Parts: sequence; structure tokens; C-alpha cells
Amino acid sequence: MKTTVKLSLIVAFIITALFVVTCKHEIPLANKDGDNNPPDNSDTCGTIVFTYSGAVAPLMTARCTRCHNDTTTRGGINLSVYDSVKTVALNGRLLGSIKSATGYKPMPPGSTKLQGCQIRQIEKWVQAGAANN
Repeated sequence: MKTTVKLSLIVAFIITALFVVTCKHEIPLANKDGDNNPPDNSDTCGTIVFTYSGAVAPLMTARCTRCHNDTTTRGGINLSVYDSVKTVALNGRLLGSIKSATGYKPMPPGSTKLQGCQIRQIEKWVQAGAANN
């Protein structure tokens, strides 16, 4: 009987330990962004909101439109209006650049790369069809 109780306690301890160490945050185990940078685990944003108006447009305004706007369209890209953002999102240029993927010019140049969760917000928006929502 003592052996059964000990075994039950050990099993209960292992199960409890597994629940405790299970991470409640999304932390990549390996870099799947297609770049050579280590995974960014310092995310301070969430990926629940990934609409154009709630996540993508504010990121474009904060990080991209200084160089990609109505009057300064570096690379022929205007990221200040939805239709232009949708075009580069659906053709892969937006994600390729912000992920610093091979074959794309890393964006934003001379500045820190977007946080991993910001990239995932944009990625989820693109995967959902890049709607004007």
C-alpha cells in the first residue's frame, strides 16, 4: 500500500510540475522567421488584435510612413493608405521586408526590427485576407 501511495504522489507531482512549467506566453522554440536573427522573446504587445485599424495601421504610422507616404514613396511604396498596404501585404513584400527575409530589403532601415508579436500581428492580418477592418 505504501508503494502505491508513493507512486501516486510522484505521478501527481509530475503532472503538477508540467502544468506549472507550461508557458502561458508564446515563445518560439526556434527561429521560423526565415532570417538569421535570434527569436525575439521580449514581446510587449499582444497578438489577439490583428485588424488593420487596431494593429496594422498604427504600426505603419509609427514605423513606416515617415519614408513610405503620399509624398515620399521610397521604393515606390506608400504605406499611409490601406490599398497600398494591402497590395504589398498580399504580394509578400511587407512581411519579407519586416522579417528581414532573404531576398528582401530589411525594414525599417537604420532602426530596430519590429517586435516578434508585431510581426505576428501583421502576419495574422495577411493570413486572414488583409481586410480593411
